[in-house]
Amino acid sequence: MNLPRVGHIAFLNCAPYLHGLEMRRSSDRMHLQPGVPSALNRQILAGKLDISPMSSIEYLRNAADLCLLPGLGIASDGPVMSIALVSSVPPTSLDGARVGLTSTSATSWVLAKILLREWWGVSPVFVPEMPGASGLRGPSDSSPARKDEATDPLVARLLIGDPALRALWKPEPGTWTIDLGQEWTRYTGHCMVYAVWAARRAYAERHPETVVEVTSILTQARDAGLRDAPALARRLAPLENLPASLLERYFSTLHYGFGPRELDGLNAFADGAVRVGDLQSFPRLAWTAPGAVATAA
Repeated sequence: MNLPRVGHIAFLNCAPYLHGLEMRRSSDRMHLQPGVPSALNRQILAGKLDISPMSSIEYLRNAADLCLLPGLGIASDGPVMSIALVSSVPPTSLDGARVGLTSTSATSWVLAKILLREWWGVSPVFVPEMPGASGLRGPSDSSPARKDEATDPLVARLLIGDPALRALWKPEPGTWTIDLGQEWTRYTGHCMVYAVWAARRAYAERHPETVVEVTSILTQARDAGLRDAPALARRLAPLENLPASLLERYFSTLHYGFGPRELDGLNAFADGAVRVGDLQSFPRLAWTAPGAVATAA
């Protein structure tokens, strides 16, 4: 029997899924392949994975070739705690300023673009950044632009994951540190969906029972991991160098389901991505058969 090849995001926000799989000893029913979101996105689209979590923006760009797994996702309905804009000036003052965008999260990149352009009404110069970059230009720095613009300090920066958790937990004095999940909900009234679980459509058509089984395993693993969140937070705290109480609050803040409200949020995000030029025109998604989601005709 060929076991399904299933991706797993090797980030803190997916820890309850993996913890639950370990608790239930379910990983022997699939080939679990960890990776960062960008790598998993490439692998499922290239046919090297059968089922995987996917960045929302990459799912939307390739929805015709994919099927959503019902009930599974990573979202927030208000604060997210792990996606932050850190700026030396208020966000409404970032028009024309250099804003660094992380290269590790395409969905967060698009989210930042939507909020900056539509919520705060500014058009910054977006600068892709390599991991480990640091330093912001202060609000009083009026020195002329350098000839080598690539070395010009940034005025704001997008942070994700542990750096964002730390920045929002203990904001640096003199900076604006803003939770972009919270700002998205304030702007749109919707929740924000960062990742979904998807199967390659061709695989799902050939192996529908396997997709149903993997969905059930992941759902049970998620529920078990969240029930054991205090123990999980205590285990990860020394590894992450963060308080266990902060990690427990983080796991309870994130939404790990996918229902009608998350679907509305994903549609709203798709609309915003189209407006800022990061997605072609996209038909709205709608609930179809029990528990299934598909692109509306």
